[in-house]
Amino acid sequence: MRLFELKKLEIKDDIPLYITLCCKEPWKVDESGDIKLYKPITRDSNCCSQTPIYSLGLNPSSSKEKIDTLLQYFFQVCDVGMSPQSVWKTKDCDYISLLLEYTKHDQVKFDLVRDKILGQFPELLMSENCYEKLPDSAKLEDYIASIEVAYPETWTVEYAKIDS
Repeated sequence: MRLFELKKLEIKDDIPLYITLCCKEPWKVDESGDIKLYKPITRDSNCCSQTPIYSLGLNPSSSKEKIDTLLQYFFQVCDVGMSPQSVWKTKDCDYISLLLEYTKHDQVKFDLVRDKILGQFPELLMSENCYEKLPDSAKLEDYIASIEVAYPETWTVEYAKIDS
């Protein structure tokens, strides 16, 4: 099994790191060509469309130790085949994402990672960090299908691949 190990982290500015929880959400194109989204579906459903449901930005000026701890941990548990990659950008900079997707054959690992992140950042689930409401009867663990930790490209991040 291959893992990453964070070797060096230099935070050079106060651009935030983002933690995002995503769920699966089916969509179709209607007759007018508009995309119609449907309610989130459980993580075991057959659907390849994922959408952010909760997101939290952490500024280094107030959360530097938490950011360091999170990156040290998430580099070790993220999906090596999908991480790191440049996924999106803001007006300030591009972001590099570390991704971990839910898979049925490794759901225990995913649930442990999810629970550890939520334990460290319970504010992630506050209403102001929510993009879309889950169905009222929903249990969070049935819906979260991926976790993304994205850091600004302006930071110096050095890592190594290791075999375990």
